[in-house]
Amino acid sequence: MEKYAAIILGAGKGTRMNEGQASSIPKVMFKACGKPVIRYSVDCIKNAGIKKVVVVVGYKKEMVMDYLGDEVEYVEQAEQLGTGHAVMMAESNLKDKVESLIIFYGDNPLYRCESIQKLIDLYERPARNASHSDAGGERPTIAMFTVIFEDPIFWAFGRILRDENNQVCGCVEQKDCSAEQLKIKESNPGFYIFRADWFWQNASKLEANNSQKEYYLTDMIKIACQQGKKIVAIPVSEESEALGVNTPEQLKQAEEVIRHRKIKNQI
Repeated sequence: MEKYAAIILGAGKGTRMNEGQASSIPKVMFKACGKPVIRYSVDCIKNAGIKKVVVVVGYKKEMVMDYLGDEVEYVEQAEQLGTGHAVMMAESNLKDKVESLIIFYGDNPLYRCESIQKLIDLYERPARNASHSDAGGERPTIAMFTVIFEDPIFWAFGRILRDENNQVCGCVEQKDCSAEQLKIKESNPGFYIFRADWFWQNASKLEANNSQKEYYLTDMIKIACQQGKKIVAIPVSEESEALGVNTPEQLKQAEEVIRHRKIKNQI
């Protein structure tokens, strides 16, 4: 059994990239500084040491598959029923074959390898130290990134909910937020590590009882919390890491970050 596998969600149509209409290319194939955004996602996770990568494809899947070739494995989400549903498409490929799942979106091209490695270290730390008072030597069920946005409405990520002990206990998508929840600046960039056995045992509990009538991956956080499972979270090293590419404006900002990083690395 392998230690990790990554699932990259790349089935989206990119309607917000094209004035509300399905674009001529999948969202993850829009280019940032000359490369499709999926390229950055695949390269980063592989450079972080994850060898087994499954890309969930859907809209115009052939374009993604032709581009990436045999670098990755593919599963198809023929009908777009939400992010949780997308991940479930990989069950036959990964169930009982890997210990842990790293899941993130293919249109978030700016994660740093060192940040991913820090999250992996946080996830593995209790298992390496059996005297850890909180976990008793067991890994958390979920490890995840969070991000503090100065303008969370613009980025439209789900808001992180915390309990009275300041522990993560849920996430509400922006479309489903109350007026008060919209004011929360701590947001969910959608990068997770799940214990694989727990994930496959509980994914069937997802329900489409939201404004989009979709099965949200974020609801796995609530399920884990209700079961008393441990969830650990760390912020990304800088806000730019979490920037998603859903609109032309966001694509321009992502390109600015990539150019800045290239210049910085050349100095």
